[in-house]
Amino acid sequence: MPSVLRLLLLGLIGVSSFAIAIVPAHAQTTDQILIDVPFDFVVGNATLKAGVYEVQEQQSGILTFTSHDGQQRRFTFTIPGESHNDSRQPEAVFVRYGNESFLSKVFLSGDNECLVLPRSSREKVLIQKKASGEEVSLLIQPAH
Repeated sequence: MPSVLRLLLLGLIGVSSFAIAIVPAHAQTTDQILIDVPFDFVVGNATLKAGVYEVQEQQSGILTFTSHDGQQRRFTFTIPGESHNDSRQPEAVFVRYGNESFLSKVFLSGDNECLVLPRSSREKVLIQKKASGEEVSLLIQPAH
């Protein structure tokens, strides 16, 4: 009888651990912002046209970009990071090489935590060719 009780107790602990692990995933909220980009820009390996985009953080660091007219929608993976956010406002940071702009990181809030986008294959080629990049920052507003 003690082995049955031990087995039941171990099963209960296992189920409880599984339930605890799942609850935070459903409790996460998504952050979303609106960004008005006055130039074409690259997200991942896709070029998005200038315009207004809703940027929404999904679970696990995935960002979605949806054009205001709904015609374009892209997903990209991000890496959590920290950087100086001197403006203390939500901000999108681009790196510009000549006339090409690559989204580099997104601050969804006014703190120093940001979501860093991995470099695209095109951006890596430009870096290998020793192209100098300049940062361009746009302040952004929370979506309503």
